[in-house]
Amino acid sequence: MMTRLNLMPWREQRRARVLRRFQQVLVGSLILALCGVMLLDQAVRARLARQAEGIARHQAELVRLDAALAQFNQLRESRLAVQAQYTVLTTLRARQALLPGVLEALEQAMPEGAQLTALDWQDDRLQLTGLAASAAVVARFMRDLQQTGVVQEVELVQLRYREQGDEFQLAARLSPGAS
Repeated sequence: MMTRLNLMPWREQRRARVLRRFQQVLVGSLILALCGVMLLDQAVRARLARQAEGIARHQAELVRLDAALAQFNQLRESRLAVQAQYTVLTTLRARQALLPGVLEALEQAMPEGAQLTALDWQDDRLQLTGLAASAAVVARFMRDLQQTGVVQEVELVQLRYREQGDEFQLAARLSPGAS
C-alpha cells in the first residue's frame, strides 16, 4: 500500500515564502527608490540654490558696473564740456592777441573823411559799418584795407546815401596768418 502524500501545504508554504520575499524586495526597492528620489531632489535643490546665488552675485555686479558706467559717462560729458570751454577760451585768447593788430590795420587803412560806427567779428569774418564822405573814400578804404594783409576778400555789402554821408557796410575775411 502506498501512502499518499499531500504536497499542497508545502506548495502553499513555498508560495507564501516567495510572495513574502517578493513583497520584501518590492518594499526594499520602493524604499531605495524613495531614498534615491530624495537624494536627487536634494542635489537639484542645492544646485538651484547655488545658481540663484550666482545670479544674485551677477546682478549685484551688473548694478555696480552700471553705476560705474553711468559715472564714467558723466565724467566723459564733463570732460567734453571742459574741452569745449578750453577751446572757446583758447579762441578768445587768440582773438585777444589779434585784436590790437586788427585795430592797428584798420587805423592805418582808414582814409580821411571816413569813420567806423560798428565792428562785428565772428570766427574769421569781419563786418565793418561806417560813414564816408563819398563812394570814392569807401573804395580807397577797401583798397587800403586789402593791402594791410590782415584781411582779404574785402567786399562791399551795402552802400546807402545819407545826409551825413554815404553809409557803408563791408565784409572781409581775416587772413590765415592773422587768425
